[in-house]
Amino acid sequence: MLVSKLNLLRAFPVKLQEDVMVVLNMINEIEKLDFLGWFEVNFSGSVLNIPERIYYDEPSLSHYKSLSEKQQVILNCLFTRHHNGYIREQNLKRIIEKTNGYNWIIPYLMRITGEYVIEILQVIKVNLDKVDKGKIKDFINENPIFCNTIESRVSSYWNCYYRVIYPNKNKYVGFKIIEYFKS
Repeated sequence: MLVSKLNLLRAFPVKLQEDVMVVLNMINEIEKLDFLGWFEVNFSGSVLNIPERIYYDEPSLSHYKSLSEKQQVILNCLFTRHHNGYIREQNLKRIIEKTNGYNWIIPYLMRITGEYVIEILQVIKVNLDKVDKGKIKDFINENPIFCNTIESRVSSYWNCYYRVIYPNKNKYVGFKIIEYFKS
């Protein structure tokens, strides 16, 4: 149990440690929380280790509502890493408009951009005007290798799953998002 909590504490900036612990303590049977790998990013001078995938059911709505807004955003960020694409999409919808107020959402937003579920990418595209480009640029400058990997994933998923539907890759939503981030 302790190892899982300590691992998840590293998924957020140190200044959020108290709120992250509240969220983790709310999750029942956290020892059953399973992860598949981690990705590492630099964020405002810190290194974050964020799980690639989480295998765990979301907490009940009453537990969720008992959290502060910041704690809800922490929980939503974690569940953007869920193994179920529908759950990732729902949690992304809850936080994307809050990115400017909680800029530590950005690593989660960037990572989910490099996924193959087009419905998730469409949520990002529709909400791009709500995300401060300057904060995204800072993150990209701090994480060039990670961001190149995300761009490569967008290209690979387009080639594998969407090339027939979008023969002009510039019409594919993933490339539109990447272009926005880089502009």
